[in-house]
Amino acid sequence: PDDTLFVTGAVPYDGGVASGEGYVLLAPGHASLTDPIVVLEGFDLDNSLNWDELYALLNDEGLLEDIRSQGYDAVVLNFDDATELIQRNGRLAAELLQQVKSLSGAPSLGLAGASMGGLVGRYALLWMEDQAIDPGVRTFLTFDTPHGGANIPLGIQSWLEFFQGNSTDAAALLATLDRPAARQMLLYHHGQATPGHDPLRDTFLGELAALGDQPVGCRRVAVANGSGSSLDQGFSAGDQIIDYEASTFLVDIIGNVFAVPDGGPGTIFEGLYDPIIGTTRQRTHSVTGTLPWDNAPGGSRDSMAQMDAVAAPAGDIVALHPSHCFVPTVSALGLPTSDPFLDVSALVDPAAGTGFDAVYFPAANQPHVDVTPENKAWILDELLSTPTAVGEGEAGVRGLRLAPVAPNPVRGAATVRLSLAAAAETRIEIVDVAGRLVDLVFEGPLPAGEHTFPWAGREGDGRRVASGIYWIRARTAGDQAVRPVVLLR
Repeated sequence: PDDTLFVTGAVPYDGGVASGEGYVLLAPGHASLTDPIVVLEGFDLDNSLNWDELYALLNDEGLLEDIRSQGYDAVVLNFDDATELIQRNGRLAAELLQQVKSLSGAPSLGLAGASMGGLVGRYALLWMEDQAIDPGVRTFLTFDTPHGGANIPLGIQSWLEFFQGNSTDAAALLATLDRPAARQMLLYHHGQATPGHDPLRDTFLGELAALGDQPVGCRRVAVANGSGSSLDQGFSAGDQIIDYEASTFLVDIIGNVFAVPDGGPGTIFEGLYDPIIGTTRQRTHSVTGTLPWDNAPGGSRDSMAQMDAVAAPAGDIVALHPSHCFVPTVSALGLPTSDPFLDVSALVDPAAGTGFDAVYFPAANQPHVDVTPENKAWILDELLSTPTAVGEGEAGVRGLRLAPVAPNPVRGAATVRLSLAAAAETRIEIVDVAGRLVDLVFEGPLPAGEHTFPWAGREGDGRRVASGIYWIRARTAGDQAVRPVVLLR
């Protein structure tokens, strides 16, 4: 990074403060923070993600570099302990926002939170508004954030609990699931006598509600990795997802895992550890009344494939299915429903009742926080939609507005829609991610009002451009606006 801001929460929560690093990556040509977008890290299981790892994740599909190419600086908050109470890391994020705002002098900031980072940002903004502190955030975007809770199959949690004495890896992962942030997010936690969440989750949700549930001083956007068309994870409720049975001269082992049933009753774990020398342990874990979160539409996590990759001391752990639902679609979008399989695509207004101004979701399930050409376009469109120079009309209306491209991605051709508050000389151009002029769509005087122009997906000389990310850039004497368009061939 170009710089690192070492940050500590200024106001304690429950007697403690969090700390972290704000990695600063300036846009080309910037000598200091000028137009920042702040990105909050997600749930880092072992706090191993630092600058190199975070940069690689954020720059998947070239996302971070495309943001920089449009003149925006990135500030990435890395928590020293991502498993800490979300409220403590939220107050840390609030401190970073204030520092970034002061250092940059920018009129407003973009704020994005990936996974748990969205909850951290949500709490930070709510808390700042409650304390009468202006966050200075224009757009707050959450990316596959578990607003309605996250899911690790309860059967896998039982497996870790049963084998923690035989495996240091199982013990370490179980300890992470017992950390405060995990207990605040998980829909089902192994520490409960009946299937349910930890009391820390109730406390956290109660505090969000008391603060207003959603910040009001910014545009709020939710992006999901989960299917909006009710697609499951490739298996059904109650299906076996891990097959582990081994028999040697020294020990007999069973460690079979099943998805939670839809209502129940059903068995989610069968365990046996019978050594030739020592104490035999055996457990069968059955549940009833569960919702089918394991196979629900959502951003997926390949927990079963990871178990399969482990070299067991005896026999072979076999993943019958690689991935499970980690952040349900309805959770990532903040939908007020208890139906994991709600057909979001059939809703007339999917954002209604969610607390968000806009929600985005794919047709098929994707890995959790996986950046795709489709959701990259959504993210860029929302975070970079504010003009880099804002001209105010007499009624306080921005002089130039460039509408989002719809649909986006497009195949072959796109439609540019803009509006002018007053007549102006206007230039509309297409540029690539390197800033090279691809095509001049229009240049000349335009009257006030709405205007539409086609772009055929070609360069100025008529040659077809390749698939990829391009930018529509509109300019007048006082304003500039940009919108991304993803072109697919």
